[in-house]
Amino acid sequence: MSTIDKVAKNTGVLLVGNLLFRLISLVVVIYLAKYLGVDEFGKYNFVFAYIAFFGIVIDFGLSEILVREMSRDAESMAKMLGNAYIIKIILSIFSILLSISIISLMDYPVDTTTYVYLISFTLLFISFSDNCRSVYQTTLKMEYDIVAKLISKIVSASLIFFIIAMHGTLYQLILVFLFSEVLKALLNYFFVKRFVRVKFDIDLKLWKHLFKEALPIAFSSVFLIIYHRIDVLMLSMMVGDHAVGLYSAAYKLCEPLGLIPYAIVISLFPVMSRAFTSSSETLIKYYEMGFKFLVILMLPITVGTALIAERIIFLIYDQSFAGSIIALEILIWSVFLISVNLSLTSLLTSINKQGLNTLSMGVCVVANILLNFLVIPKYSYYGASITTVVTELILLFMSLYFVSTNLVTPGIFRIFVKPILACLLMAMPVYYLNNFVSVNIFLIVVSGALTYGVALVALRIFSKDETKTIRRVLKI
Repeated sequence: MSTIDKVAKNTGVLLVGNLLFRLISLVVVIYLAKYLGVDEFGKYNFVFAYIAFFGIVIDFGLSEILVREMSRDAESMAKMLGNAYIIKIILSIFSILLSISIISLMDYPVDTTTYVYLISFTLLFISFSDNCRSVYQTTLKMEYDIVAKLISKIVSASLIFFIIAMHGTLYQLILVFLFSEVLKALLNYFFVKRFVRVKFDIDLKLWKHLFKEALPIAFSSVFLIIYHRIDVLMLSMMVGDHAVGLYSAAYKLCEPLGLIPYAIVISLFPVMSRAFTSSSETLIKYYEMGFKFLVILMLPITVGTALIAERIIFLIYDQSFAGSIIALEILIWSVFLISVNLSLTSLLTSINKQGLNTLSMGVCVVANILLNFLVIPKYSYYGASITTVVTELILLFMSLYFVSTNLVTPGIFRIFVKPILACLLMAMPVYYLNNFVSVNIFLIVVSGALTYGVALVALRIFSKDETKTIRRVLKI
């Protein structure tokens, strides 16, 4: 199987598997939102937004560097993984203690503090699963990661629905999430043995190298989590749980869409990392291919969601979540920008320029916090939504500049032309059916998708080679 075929297969597995995973997650979130109500749902989202900050500590940027280094030197995989396990156990214990200590010093209710205590222990098991994912990503065998995720998600979803049916508490729901991470870690333990026998041969020189290379990514991750999660914490402290609930209802609908760029980037990253050491021309070729498919897939989703946001909110939630409509109309644009930014930052890391990502993320964090301080008191979660989009725009411009100054500029601007024209054609029937005709939302979606597909064919957006690749992907 050729490299393109392997990437295609890996991307397809990730898309289908993560689609199932996200669909299950979305159904769970919908039922939780309805069961818990806006305020309790806000508290639930605060707990996970809080713990996300400490997830940075357990990884410290090591996962991405492990994939890059193991892709270039497969013989060292066992030794690198063994050292990574030891490092991450130490980091996990530290992050758990730090999480518990900080929430204990903050003025939050006893129940919220208890939930954070429990969720903190998931960090240890998440850390282990992340190491296993690095192996799957390096070997382009992400189906094992998908299977572990799906099994743990199906089990946890079943338990959550049982608790809801029995009128259980948020405390019990939190315990289920802890159990699901333990189950996923156990499954990964059995799967990863198929690929590598870990060598716990401590090499402090290797530790130094990994930390040196990972440090810029660690800072980037800190900055990324801050400007993706600080809005929830600031809303919680400055406005309250109600605003967090309405904002999170819209945000949770946007999150599953990230699986498309994630699948493309996660499959291309090890290939681009190898290509950097042999041919910059091949590197650019792989990047442009992935970027083109990313734009073609994500742009119509963004435009379509913005046009029918009201129908989506009322289809999924009840009238108490009406305030989430405008938030969704705004936040959906950040999804497209995040997709583009993810591909650009991954490209920079593959050419050993991860330090530039750190600089960009640092600027974005400062901008995000300042903007949130200015707009949240007056515009609440609407202001937080706008700030998210503006921050992603800042990151886009900086990443484009850094890529253009360190590589032969990829032809990404010309890639946008035809998808934009196709989206404009798609928007016409969607807007008309949504505003002037009383039809089912699914008919609107189907008509938009068909219009977009016909427009892509009419505009001849795919070259002959790309058409052949698509056929191979469908075959695989």
